[in-house]
Amino acid sequence: MKRSRALLALMPVAMVAGLLTACSGGVTSSIDGVTCAPEGEISKSLEFKGDFGAEKLELKTKTPIKAKDLQASTSIKGDGEQVTENDTIEAQLSLFNGKNGEVLQSGKSGLQLSSQGLQPWALEVLSCASVGDRVAAVAPAADVLGDSAAQFGVDPKDSIVMVFDVLSAEQAKAEPGTLKPEELLKKAEGEAQKPAAGLPTVELAADGSPTITIPEGATAPDKLTVETLIKGDGEKVQEGDRVYVNYRGVIWRTGEEFDSSWSRGEPIGFVTTGVIGGFSKALVGQTVGSQVMSIVPAEDGGYGAAGLQQQGHQPDDVMVFVLDILGTVHAE
Repeated sequence: MKRSRALLALMPVAMVAGLLTACSGGVTSSIDGVTCAPEGEISKSLEFKGDFGAEKLELKTKTPIKAKDLQASTSIKGDGEQVTENDTIEAQLSLFNGKNGEVLQSGKSGLQLSSQGLQPWALEVLSCASVGDRVAAVAPAADVLGDSAAQFGVDPKDSIVMVFDVLSAEQAKAEPGTLKPEELLKKAEGEAQKPAAGLPTVELAADGSPTITIPEGATAPDKLTVETLIKGDGEKVQEGDRVYVNYRGVIWRTGEEFDSSWSRGEPIGFVTTGVIGGFSKALVGQTVGSQVMSIVPAEDGGYGAAGLQQQGHQPDDVMVFVLDILGTVHAE
């Protein structure tokens, strides 16, 4: 069952300040062994410009903001149900550098509320939230980003301000089963399709491995772009399936490979709800045997600018994936 809250402008920004003292006091964590992040004077003082669910928020609180420990407050209280362990939560997430208010990352994220899916600090913040809540938190950068703080351009001694607008929560389903290697296709097989002009070209080796060539002088799309290159006639991939693919990824700017299951010598299997949108949106609705190209901008289905930098890429790099769908298992 999916529990949602309409993305409505709850009230003018000026009125939000009056709710900043609202807190999660008295709320019990939905996960055994996890304690709700405590409320503090700093988290209560955080103010933002932007409606609930807005793609871009602005930190209004005077900087620098510095906290010695994690603290969190509910600045907008929703009317939905409290999230529960193993829920898949959709949240509009914004991260700010507490030193200067700079936006480090902003976008919708699918998060699994479990110790396997989230860092301990995130569990403490989200396990006490309800659908429709805006939870504002602050913590030392070293606690949130760890050794990656410098890659985000943040001093580990500074603090990170985090905002989670909890848009929906879906109860956990049983994990889909698995397939053995011999049950998978070796490569995409089906009817070749004619892709749109101006997109990268793909040449296939005898074993099916793709070589991706970026068109010279072409500008990368600024929106997630999915093209079917081969149309298979197998089962349709559904949301929540465990899907098996062989893939290769290159950076549009350089044409260089940065990741490839082909190079590792074996396909990879994953649940469609546990990967970036550039993968899940490219695969759900496709059929086994198909080959698809997914062109993924940082902020539309990708890792975000900060995530790209963390991986050693440019913040505006566009990733190009070619994926062969070799098998799928539906969730029960």
